[in-house]
Amino acid sequence: MDVTTRDIRRSAVKITIALILVVTFGTLSYHFIEGWDYFDSLYMTVITITTTGYGEIYQMDTAGRVISMFLMFFGIGIFFYAINSLIPLIVERRMEMSIKRLSEIRDHFIVCGFGLMGREIANELPKEKVIIIDSSAEKVNMARENGFFAVLGDATEEETLEKVNIKKAKALIVCMSDAANVFTIMAAKDLNPNIYTIAIIRSPDADKKMRKINVDFVLSPYRDTARKVAVTLQKPATVEFIETIMSKRGETLTLEKMEVRIDNKSLKELDLRGRTGSTVVAIERDGKMILAEANTILKRGDVVYLIGSDEALKKAEEILSSDVNL
Repeated sequence: MDVTTRDIRRSAVKITIALILVVTFGTLSYHFIEGWDYFDSLYMTVITITTTGYGEIYQMDTAGRVISMFLMFFGIGIFFYAINSLIPLIVERRMEMSIKRLSEIRDHFIVCGFGLMGREIANELPKEKVIIIDSSAEKVNMARENGFFAVLGDATEEETLEKVNIKKAKALIVCMSDAANVFTIMAAKDLNPNIYTIAIIRSPDADKKMRKINVDFVLSPYRDTARKVAVTLQKPATVEFIETIMSKRGETLTLEKMEVRIDNKSLKELDLRGRTGSTVVAIERDGKMILAEANTILKRGDVVYLIGSDEALKKAEEILSSDVNL
């Protein structure tokens, strides 16, 4: 704890004690001099020092009015000074908690921009793993009201990204202007070259710029929606299958892609279906897709697409990533 923090807390304790003494003095004075009960005396003291202005609850004599004047001169000043002293302590405490949480969080998702798209994305992710960055105080407050941890700042600046522990983050999702998205991802990659980045672009023309800075995944709401409409009209079963996997109905079934590290093993030899419960649906090799068959030989560097439960896919990954001859 630094000197400033200690001073704030020490001052807050002193002011709080002074406030308690003033309230006690006013309550006892009204009780013994005016003859009121303790609650009425306390009530009169409180409404006087908080300048509520309800008026006298009983008719006072001269002595009672002298007490009221004393409370007006000294009690009101102490009350408002106490409020001004306690607010910095509360703010400082909240900042300490925020800094501690940010320093401890791992494998989290950073969403830059809490507009319509950012909100929808954040709502699909575990709240305890999401950190929002936005330059608008209104949107930051909105994010906090919705239960998200949010930071006010410019996501294109390294200082802001360091605040949200970018080096320990799992993924960065940018939903701002195309220019801001580019600068943010460049800054993020400098701080954490291994972070998985997703860019939501406004203009399809921005796709090339994103590829140049090695964005891992680019989404264009207009282009991707148009493609989905075309596929829905031509091959509705494909879209229905993917939607089922992504929906709650398909929460126990996941489609995953994995890189193969073993060499010259057929799918029949590996028997992933029997050993893990997952199924290879396609293989990507040299930029081409190959339909999986029992006699298909897997080669090192292939990318396989599997479907199965999370547990089954984890077992399959252990087999496919093993350098040991099976």
